[in-house]
Amino acid sequence: MCINPGPYEIQNVTHRTFAIQSQENTVETHADRIVSSFGRPLDANLAKTWSISRLDNNQYTIRNIGTEQYAASANFPAIEGQIITKQDLQQWDIKETGVKGRYVIYTTVANIDLFWGLANGRLRTPISLRDTPNTPSNQWELRKVDSWTVVGALRLKSQNLRGRQTKLLDDHTKLQEEHTRLQEEHAKIQEENAGLRSKHKSLQDERAKLGDGVERLNADVAKASLDAQQERARHVQAEAELVASHERASRRERARHLQAEAELKAYYEKLLAECGPKTSQRRCTRRLLKDYKGQYA
Repeated sequence: MCINPGPYEIQNVTHRTFAIQSQENTVETHADRIVSSFGRPLDANLAKTWSISRLDNNQYTIRNIGTEQYAASANFPAIEGQIITKQDLQQWDIKETGVKGRYVIYTTVANIDLFWGLANGRLRTPISLRDTPNTPSNQWELRKVDSWTVVGALRLKSQNLRGRQTKLLDDHTKLQEEHTRLQEEHAKIQEENAGLRSKHKSLQDERAKLGDGVERLNADVAKASLDAQQERARHVQAEAELVASHERASRRERARHLQAEAELKAYYEKLLAECGPKTSQRRCTRRLLKDYKGQYA
């Protein structure tokens, strides 16, 4: 029995969970909350809605309507290999089992046929390739989804996407304006930075000049200090020499005075002896002064 092309939900016979594409681009199991009195979700869940198309070689492609990606297996399928999703289509065989409405989905790329199946009934269990088609956990029901429901869901998705696109455009415009403002601020900061660099260079040059001036000043101070020390040493030496010379002159002058005083005393005594007792003291004194002036003139 051929499968009519269209949108389907793929439900496991044993566990009653649905095949859904995960965010990790794998195919795993899922179950929606029942929110209507008919026991069905009100809107189609596009992530678990699959478009089954027939190829001209009587095989099929299984494309997720929500993501536009195809159910696929690894390049070299193996038992327990997970079903993944890709942008490139991959063909599958879909055949009805002996029980009406139950199907097996399998690939013939490997040496043996490998079938979609589940290891357990937990949600988010990866759908993997298995080698036993007669087990109900490896069999599936293809539940036809109303095309208008899918169209409505796609329209809602498109509307949401347009809303998101409008918001993204607004955000993009705001970001562009913010980017322009930041570019202007960046240009202003660059100008200020250039001015600061120029000022910094001027300060560095001035600092270098001041450093040279300080070095010269330190050299001058060191030279002046050395000259002052040398001058002070010369002054101390001259002062010492002057003191020594003064002391020598004083000693010579004192010795001369003492000698003169002794000579004067001796001369005075001699004169007194020569004048005799009758000669007046005034005449002796005048003679003494006359002789003294003549001797030391």
